Amino acid sequence: GGAASLQVRPEDPDAFGRDASGAHVLVRAEVTSLLCVPLTVRTHAPVEGVLTLFRSGARLAFSLAEARAVDVMSRHIALAVRRSVRPRPS
Repeated sequence: GGAASLQVRPEDPDAFGRDASGAHVLVRAEVTSLLCVPLTVRTHAPVEGVLTLFRSGARLAFSLAEARAVDVMSRHIALAVRRSVRPRPS
């Protein structure tokens, strides 16, 4: 499994790469807070993907309560993803 990451004022402008014009994605989007949560159905289960949320501009940083809520949502998303790719019985 993976671990959630909540960053306020992300330090690495290259963390999400650059856009077609060469600008840092985080800088161009004016990201002030970001939250990355693995899509996994339970702790130590394989990671199905990652849910990434940016907060930009003058908005407040993500709170721990919001991070917990997104973690719960990510588990539901992971279950839906897993069910959608599972072979259907004939």
